[in-house]
Amino acid sequence: MRPVSSEIFAEGGLAASEMPSYEARPQQLAMAEAVERAIETERHLIAEAGTGTGKSLAYLVPFIFWAVRENKKVVVSTFTKTLQNQLAIKDLPLLSRILDVEFRYSLCMGSENYLCLRKAAKAGDAGLFRKKKEKEEAGRLAGWARETETGLSTDLDFVPSSSVWKRFSRQADMCRLSRCPHKERCFYRRARKEQQDSHILITNHALLFSDIASEARLLPEFHGLVVDEAHTLEDVATNHFGSSVSGTAYTVLLGEITRTVSSGEMPFGLAQLKEHVNKASYAVSELMKEVDSVYGAEMPPGARELERGRFDHSAVRDAFEELASTLAALARDAGDEDSESELGAYSLRCRDISERTEAVFCASGDPDISWLEAREKGGKRSYSFRSAPVDVSEKLNLVLFDRVSPVVLTSATLSSSQGGRKADFSFFKKRTGLDACDELSVGSPFDHANNVLIFIPCDVPDPNKEAELFRGKVVSYTEDLYDIMGGRIFVLFTSYNMMDRVGLELNRTREDIKTFKQGDFPRYVLLDLFKRDRESLLLGTTSFWQGVDVPGRSLEAVVITRLPFASPQDPVKAARIKRIREAGGDPFSEYQLPQAVIMFKQGFGRLIRSRSDRGIVAVLDPRVRTRSYGRQFTGALPECRVTSSLSDVRDFFSEKEEAQDEEEITLVPDHEPHIDSEQEIELI
Repeated sequence: MRPVSSEIFAEGGLAASEMPSYEARPQQLAMAEAVERAIETERHLIAEAGTGTGKSLAYLVPFIFWAVRENKKVVVSTFTKTLQNQLAIKDLPLLSRILDVEFRYSLCMGSENYLCLRKAAKAGDAGLFRKKKEKEEAGRLAGWARETETGLSTDLDFVPSSSVWKRFSRQADMCRLSRCPHKERCFYRRARKEQQDSHILITNHALLFSDIASEARLLPEFHGLVVDEAHTLEDVATNHFGSSVSGTAYTVLLGEITRTVSSGEMPFGLAQLKEHVNKASYAVSELMKEVDSVYGAEMPPGARELERGRFDHSAVRDAFEELASTLAALARDAGDEDSESELGAYSLRCRDISERTEAVFCASGDPDISWLEAREKGGKRSYSFRSAPVDVSEKLNLVLFDRVSPVVLTSATLSSSQGGRKADFSFFKKRTGLDACDELSVGSPFDHANNVLIFIPCDVPDPNKEAELFRGKVVSYTEDLYDIMGGRIFVLFTSYNMMDRVGLELNRTREDIKTFKQGDFPRYVLLDLFKRDRESLLLGTTSFWQGVDVPGRSLEAVVITRLPFASPQDPVKAARIKRIREAGGDPFSEYQLPQAVIMFKQGFGRLIRSRSDRGIVAVLDPRVRTRSYGRQFTGALPECRVTSSLSDVRDFFSEKEEAQDEEEITLVPDHEPHIDSEQEIELI
């Protein structure tokens, strides 16, 4: 394989000549060369690259040249839509302009994101939509269906309700494929053709694992794989290798069957189905009542382990099996292809939900864990039930690492850095089952030493010993930081309860502080509101520790309230801890600590998202100073100044306001992540 990285990324290389604002980064070149070696040797690669490395270009360039030369396909999978869109809208179009090689790329999305022309032609029937809002949405979708060139829901200028979109969108089990009268104009069919002709396929982890579960029916056959945002790999795999059902899922499926058959499309089946639908509905109701009688009074909203065999689920399982058989018989006698495909699809869905019910509730001795989650809305309680593997490493090895080579796994946070300053990937490798692989760790080119101040106060009590006093200090220091900065603050929590109580206290004591809180609006709305209002602060839990990108002056302080150790109430985490202990290991050092360090690095990474960003990270948990493991957290960060004084924070921002707001800064040499004690204001 002819090395191309140095020609592209080195000083005076193609990137510099074609991109006026480009500055060569040794970290980017090192990563690109490591990817080249992985491709040439067909070895897997773990590549940790700090924020600002330009890792997407570093892996795209070598894979593009390889895919074109060898006529291969490469899948690039991301966890967030933000990165997926960056690759498809920014990075790949840029490379197609500047590289001296022609390549094709496609964005791969789940088929449910595409308009189905056959269903759209039928969806205007008056019997399908009764509510005024649904009729209005259906009318807008019908008009859009006549104009759209892509058929993708992401191109809509509004977000339709799921119940309406289902009547317009493609659903794989209802697709008539080559028998469809609209097959020549089918948006999904056209997208699949484009994907077959592409070298680079951009998708997300959810579709990647759905493809694995479907035995490669959702994506074209591919020969190389990049898993970006790979720190999420274990959790994504756990979700996809498990099963789930819920009271809502049962009732929604039964409601769809009833509405479809009674809407006028298939009146012939209503009488025959009614008895079976009622039987299934009654069985579900009785099961939910039994669950509520056990957990309703004692269990607050949240998750807890579900004792296998505790509830008799056989009535629900059998009722949906019977309903599946009835629907299959009706499908065979339907008389028209549309009715046959829909009834057949609902039959398969009933059989699937029956099997998932068995997987979640059965008392078998397999290694899975089952748990339930309780939610309350409008005074009503609902339950969902899930099962998942405690350990996904063996299966990941089987379905991913043994299937495709090379696989490049990359993120800004893959190492737990417990071996001093050298990156330690042992935790990530053990959890994901990756044994033989190459490793690379490059730091961020951003100037954290001058642009970031870490604030660790000395008077905060231990959150486990004095919870109320700790919460009061969180409120107090959040107010202090707001008084210094006037807004632009992320406050990251490890529990909804703590977040809600701090939010209430801030609203009670400080009417001048505009507070946005996770759960008040959808995530994308919250982020947009926060970016627009620089006099606000945003409170968030786990999902805001990662995948949130707010560059520039809209975010200049991140408050980490507690070290992000996994909640002992999380059933999956608790089961993993128990398994390690039963095997004679130390759950804290082997699992809880390295996982918390990686999440801590993710939270820290929310602050500096561009070369010109500058700000503070406040760590309010005193254990980072008082416990022996505290240096595992601080030692995993880039070189920064550290203080315990609010006056230093005030001075830092005063200097910042006086400094010229430059768009670009000089890149600093790569370094191993650590805190430089000579620059500490107070040694931790």
